Amino acid sequence: MLDVLAVTAAIILLFLLVYLRTPIFIALGSSGLVGLLLLEGPRGIEQIPIAFVSQLESYALVAAPMYILMGEILAVGGLGRAIFRFAHAWLGRLPGGLGVTAVGSSTVFGALSGVSLSAVTVVGRMSVPEMLERGYRPSFATGAVVASGALAMLIPPSLMFILYSSVSGVSIGALFAGGIVPGLLLATVMALFVLTMATLKPEIAPRAEEGITWKQRFDAMVKVAPALILIIIVLGSIYTGIATATEAAAIGAIGAFLVVGIFDRALTWTNIKKILLHTTQISGSLLIIVGSAFVFTQMLVVVRAAEGLTTFVSGLTIPSSLIVIILLVIVVALGCLIDAASLMLVITPILLPIFESLGYDPLWVGVILVVTLETAVITPPVGLNLYAMKSVVPQVDIGDIIRGALPYLAIEFGLVILMVFVPEIATWFPSLTAT
Repeated sequence: MLDVLAVTAAIILLFLLVYLRTPIFIALGSSGLVGLLLLEGPRGIEQIPIAFVSQLESYALVAAPMYILMGEILAVGGLGRAIFRFAHAWLGRLPGGLGVTAVGSSTVFGALSGVSLSAVTVVGRMSVPEMLERGYRPSFATGAVVASGALAMLIPPSLMFILYSSVSGVSIGALFAGGIVPGLLLATVMALFVLTMATLKPEIAPRAEEGITWKQRFDAMVKVAPALILIIIVLGSIYTGIATATEAAAIGAIGAFLVVGIFDRALTWTNIKKILLHTTQISGSLLIIVGSAFVFTQMLVVVRAAEGLTTFVSGLTIPSSLIVIILLVIVVALGCLIDAASLMLVITPILLPIFESLGYDPLWVGVILVVTLETAVITPPVGLNLYAMKSVVPQVDIGDIIRGALPYLAIEFGLVILMVFVPEIATWFPSLTAT
């Protein structure tokens, strides 16, 4: 009984601190500390430094700062603008061409940054004002960017997969491979949705009148080609076994320096300082969250929460697919309150044993959790991507942004349900790369 009260008090404290907008690492660390103190007294506090440091020693986490560094380097070289011009040159003449361009740009940018909020702000800053200027309905313009920006969480190299790997022990390379098919499937369906709606209701997305020459198309391709080749080298080195995901991250960072320095000529001292400052800030924030989350999960380990829940779920007589869907709906609800990285670190030790007891592959679990958390960041009323878009285009009402995101929520949920019944969507491509 004391264990239940201690954990309940710690969880209530966590949500209270989150509600009060306390930095998430303080909320996780403080609630974990209180829980351990209630459970084991001063002896419980002694576990905190060990728990904090042991998680940060994970070799998988070395990849995170390297991929962050690669994204920051490419960003100062004008990558976002080059990708948008490239996508617009080839897709701009389609019905809803700017919307399709936004989806394509977010997909490519996500593969190079790995951060959802970055994709929304970078692509949104370029595409949404232009769409509004050309007469696009505000909800239609913002919805395409809000939803497709979330693909950065799923399309490799993804920081979410690195965090999942650090907790679960599943290969980062296998997780990256598992995210490719669902990511491309989502991007395709989103683009088809934009295309279909613009065809059926041309008034919400007026078609561009100006022509685009083949020279303009190929010029745009030349500007973006080095960055695309770099990501092919990074992922190709992982899937062919030439390098581990961590080694490939270092290759990507070095390659990004060469691309931006030689092709874009943007490696000024000012930009180098900006790159190193942003990389240090993001990496430091991420790693302190990792350590703090493990303090909280250490409390759950002490009370054997995962074992208790696994035993309880195994005793249920309802279909395993329904249990999984219920758990994922809870994850979406939590993802609206807690940032995705923190939530991934907290829920993985709890949910992974449950899903494994139901017969699901740990690789599939990682992919389905990322897809579910991707859904959470566009779920109103508090999805983070919605407010990132509001910061980019403050003149657009938040209600319009939410309305624009709703159809894509249906697409995201549709993929989650499909993956529950067809796990091969996540496991098929990794099985090919493993042979």
